[in-house]
Amino acid sequence: MEGLKDKRALRMIGVTGEVFMIQSEGGPMKAAEYVADLGKKAVILTDWDRRGGTIARELGRQLSSLGLEYDNEIRAKLSFLCKKYIKDLESLGTLLERLSANASGIKGVYDTILESVFLGGAFLVIEGIDGAGKSTLCRAIEKRLAEEGYDVVVTQEPTHDEIGSFIREKRVKDISQKAEALLFVADRAVHTERILKWKEEGRVVICDRYFASTVAYQSSGLNGEALDREWLISLNMPVIAAPDLTVLLDIDPKKGLSRIGERGELSKFEESKFLENTRREYLRLADEFDFMIVDAEESQAEIADKIIKKLKERS
Repeated sequence: MEGLKDKRALRMIGVTGEVFMIQSEGGPMKAAEYVADLGKKAVILTDWDRRGGTIARELGRQLSSLGLEYDNEIRAKLSFLCKKYIKDLESLGTLLERLSANASGIKGVYDTILESVFLGGAFLVIEGIDGAGKSTLCRAIEKRLAEEGYDVVVTQEPTHDEIGSFIREKRVKDISQKAEALLFVADRAVHTERILKWKEEGRVVICDRYFASTVAYQSSGLNGEALDREWLISLNMPVIAAPDLTVLLDIDPKKGLSRIGERGELSKFEESKFLENTRREYLRLADEFDFMIVDAEESQAEIADKIIKKLKERS
């Protein structure tokens, strides 16, 4: 743990055992060596501020360098449990007083959240043809989870980063489907690194489109050119991370187009025949990769309920 006050607080509630104080006894490397010498499991306690996070990450790296396993699952659980108190707390002792005041005590509070916390974060992907309601659903799920106390990141593909912006702004004219697919995958490779970092931080990442969009759209005969789906899948496999849950919002293409008709001129991806092919490919991918298929014409509230429940089961 960081300092003497934390040690006293633990002793006050009856926690016994050997304690190493990181600040006064040599820092993260010495703490890692101490744990290694003990040959036992250890719990690392640091503040939740930026400095405490830095100490925890550095200690984790040092433990790994010594061949020891480091699991931040407990940190993610406790961060969720203590989220509403963090701004008011001065010490671990104050936190323990707050939690002990709960009718069921510290252990009772902790146990009640084990089934609902996304351990180590979660990665949710929402897929579907244009007009399915993906963006609206992402915002609805974000709002629900934020109200429950989760740290949520909503992102999308193509991204608004360097490569994604290059795609969105159509800086290259008359580009082939194959070249465009490669750009999408390059954008996804960079994006995936960020997603994994967010998830490692204990965040819930909601992604509007992921690799299935590239496969479904690029293999469906846009402008008469259909890329080989197996090539597209193999191209994506080295750069993607496995989502905890991928949801396919399924809708009839004509109904989807009617939803977006008010936007004005349709993009090249928003043509009825093409979207019919894309929908078929999405359903094929859903079967192959175990997507959760949801009727996009159900109410947003019902859809959000189903998805959040399934995500908590899988995370």
